[in-house]
Amino acid sequence: MKNPLKTAVVLLILPLTACDLLDDLPIGKGYSAKHLCSFIFTSGLDESLVRDTFIAPKVQPLPWIWDIRIDHSDYSVNVRDVIFGDGKGSATAIYREGKGCTLLIDQNLNDVDGIPFQSITPPELSDSEPWPYGAAGALSNVSDINYSQLQNAIDNAFIEPEDETVLTTAVLVAYDGQMIAERYDLGANEHTRLPGWSMTKSITGTLAGILVSEGKIKLDDPAPIPDWHGTDKHHITLRHLLHMSSGLEVNEDYSGFSDVTQMLYKESNQYAYAINQPVVTPPYTEFKYSTAETNRLAAAIQALTGNTQQDVYAFYEKHFFHAIDITSALIEFDATGHFVGGAYGYMTARDWARIGQLYLQKGKWKHKQILTEDWVKFATTPSPVADDYGAQLWLNTNGNRWKNVPSDAYALVGHQGQRVVIVPSLKLVVVRTGVTEDRDLQNRVMSELLDGIIAALPESLDSD
Repeated sequence: MKNPLKTAVVLLILPLTACDLLDDLPIGKGYSAKHLCSFIFTSGLDESLVRDTFIAPKVQPLPWIWDIRIDHSDYSVNVRDVIFGDGKGSATAIYREGKGCTLLIDQNLNDVDGIPFQSITPPELSDSEPWPYGAAGALSNVSDINYSQLQNAIDNAFIEPEDETVLTTAVLVAYDGQMIAERYDLGANEHTRLPGWSMTKSITGTLAGILVSEGKIKLDDPAPIPDWHGTDKHHITLRHLLHMSSGLEVNEDYSGFSDVTQMLYKESNQYAYAINQPVVTPPYTEFKYSTAETNRLAAAIQALTGNTQQDVYAFYEKHFFHAIDITSALIEFDATGHFVGGAYGYMTARDWARIGQLYLQKGKWKHKQILTEDWVKFATTPSPVADDYGAQLWLNTNGNRWKNVPSDAYALVGHQGQRVVIVPSLKLVVVRTGVTEDRDLQNRVMSELLDGIIAALPESLDSD
């Protein structure tokens, strides 16, 4: 039922909002439905915490008028508003095992459930074998680690300063192939699938690397996107997409209506939206970071692996996740069966760390070369158009990102402060996840965390 008081309040504030609220309402409701669904059903976090602390501040002033309906029997979330009710812009997301949450845009439940899909059972890891090859917890007796200093650095990452909102959900530290610390908060634990946001781009880049390593495509081959054949985009290569330099139009702004919010929250076929953006410059003219660019890369990967939802899912599960003992990972799909390779990867902190460890081990896992060493070198080398970006990985070139961290460091980086940092010279992998909106605060928290962790390592102790 509509709430007359809330309706009156919103009608009063409409002229005062900086954005066009009527245009942004569908975006806000789509965002809310999708991420409520993912946090509640994919991650298993508390509904009230997610709604009031994680989502509401992001979509103001929508919470004044939203009407949220969460159905645990069919794993769905519906977000409407008290002004338009179930009419204009009502948004629904559904959770399905193996696929995570899908926003039902211009599709109904039967359309999405009608796409053939069968989840694949992950391997079981031994509880007695240590990470990264087993499921045992952090080691507390690794030689020469200053555990007191390490714990202090981690604890500081969970502090909520006055007038600032950090909301760290997890920190994990691995040194020399051993997990030496982990901590969780806000209902998360070692079994919680945590969102990677744009860290998912690095997953998609890794999938491209696996295909190159397996000889399925070459870096300078045209991207295998059928709609580009015979067009002004036919010369765009895999290398261009990996380096965010295809030359297609982009507007990467999550604060309101933009290309990325249109694609993620209003388009049923995200690939079609991404690949149909116009050419504005020749490839390699400039670096243009965007979620759409990685979704174009994902479209190429899906085309190479069979083009169906089941085919691409089986590829990344068997050739990547299960091959490196990742058991929790999901990459969510759009409503037409395309994996959202630019934004929607979820896994536990331990599994995020396994990706970092794979790169630290130069693409080798146990006795198998998942990625060639040449690929790892390529992915972690600055592109011709950006000295701090490789192949879907951010680089610490000349200490430009973390001044006190060795310049060989590189990272998976995601919205709201998601990070997996790899420092080869220190044999170090650090995972930090959370819901930190302010970018300066994200960077400060991560820099201080890295500084404290590095100071606790044997190399630092030996140099004193």
